[in-house]
Amino acid sequence: MFEEEHRGPTAPETDAEIAFRFHWIALGLFAAIASGGNAAWAMGCVAAFSFIGTALLLANRASFEGPMKIFTLRTLFWIWPALAALIIFMIGRSNPAFHLVPDGERKFWELLPLPSTYTPISGSFKISGVSALLAAGVFAATANAVIMGKNRLLFARTWAVLVIGAGALAVLGIIQAVVQADKILWLLPINNPHFFASFPHPAQWSAFALLWMSAGLGLLAWLVRQRGWRLLQTDGWLLLLATVVLGVSLFFTAEPLHLMAAAVVASIGCFVIAWQTHLERRKKQASGLGTAVLIWSLFGIILAGSAAYTAVHYPTEAWIVYEGETADFPVHERVVEDTQNMWHARPWFGWGYSSYPIVYSFFQGADQGAAYRAVARSDFWQSLAEHGLIGTLIWWVPAVCLIGRLVWRRRVASFLIAPLAAIAAVTFLSVVDFPLNCPAVYFGYWLILFSLVRWSEVDQENTVSAPSERRRIQKLREQGQTLPPKPAAPSAPAA
Repeated sequence: MFEEEHRGPTAPETDAEIAFRFHWIALGLFAAIASGGNAAWAMGCVAAFSFIGTALLLANRASFEGPMKIFTLRTLFWIWPALAALIIFMIGRSNPAFHLVPDGERKFWELLPLPSTYTPISGSFKISGVSALLAAGVFAATANAVIMGKNRLLFARTWAVLVIGAGALAVLGIIQAVVQADKILWLLPINNPHFFASFPHPAQWSAFALLWMSAGLGLLAWLVRQRGWRLLQTDGWLLLLATVVLGVSLFFTAEPLHLMAAAVVASIGCFVIAWQTHLERRKKQASGLGTAVLIWSLFGIILAGSAAYTAVHYPTEAWIVYEGETADFPVHERVVEDTQNMWHARPWFGWGYSSYPIVYSFFQGADQGAAYRAVARSDFWQSLAEHGLIGTLIWWVPAVCLIGRLVWRRRVASFLIAPLAAIAAVTFLSVVDFPLNCPAVYFGYWLILFSLVRWSEVDQENTVSAPSERRRIQKLREQGQTLPPKPAAPSAPAA
């Protein structure tokens, strides 16, 4: 895919980049197909598979352009949150928080005497270990993009395959919704009738589709720069189709809030494509591209208008509907209050990975149903309850550093604005819903964020280097300096 694209000053993909690409694609597709990674067996497989990325990084360290000391420091700088999370988890293993107590043929959980709130605690390894390893492994695997990535094709090809894979899954989900299938992918029985494709919860599919729809729009905008009017040849049509299908799938799963977020992101993507097409038209003086500019702009206006219409015609409390919520019994509000009480009990390091379904029952003021005993329906509050303030900041700092890196360099590649908007949208949704509780969404979130930051830098290096060199030469000539001639190419050795 993208065999003919301009590579710029960078060399073709290295063996390390090819290995990273295949690992990301395999990990992303597996997590998506395996119930979004939500099933217990799938979480273990995703956790184990993700650490192959760390092995690939170490095995290909010789391909790093620079001293090994710089490679080591750079690697530690980007993966320290994963290392810190694992260290906190291992410390917590020596301070168990609860255990199973047999009661005849049944067993129930009992809280143990707890150490100081400044000491990490944890449950059994079987419960919390997989979650800790999955979070650290996926984060470290996706961080390879910013540690070793230096070729734009690495990111373009990875995104393209994952977008098309997500689009194929969306087609299956739409077919299942139309025929009212009662099993995931017609294979796995499930109690939730609102599942979509392989995802057991529609809200998590909505976030997954939003992320990869934005990636598809970013790729289409990039292809305008690479191909101009030949944007939609072969793989371009496939990308456009997958992006559209992902957007359509949201109408089967999304709450009004998700639809508004998707419409805003999609409108941004359409406007960016229109702007890139306009620049291409002006650069090549191609009058035939005017229709394409108008069409993309029109789609952008329609999508922005639909987002505004939804915001105006739906009351705020109807933007997202929680299971069991009524005017007399505000379930989600009570769940948040109980979860806050969990956090206040252990504010610094929380109760440990995967502790929420167990510990929440001790803080639950009223029975809100099985759905709320499993997750808090708010990634933000559940993270505070399980990881505390310190553990939560460990995972927020990398995102802030990545965004700060873009701001410091004062440039984001324009074709990546839509994916960046999707990252912001999913971050916001994680406060009022639980998209990042899904391994497939968690993987896509970090891969897109890491790679769009590095892709912007690579794009800047490739597009700015030649003009800046011309400006330097022009300045020297204006000063009357004589430029040294280019060194002659070495002659071939005599036979």
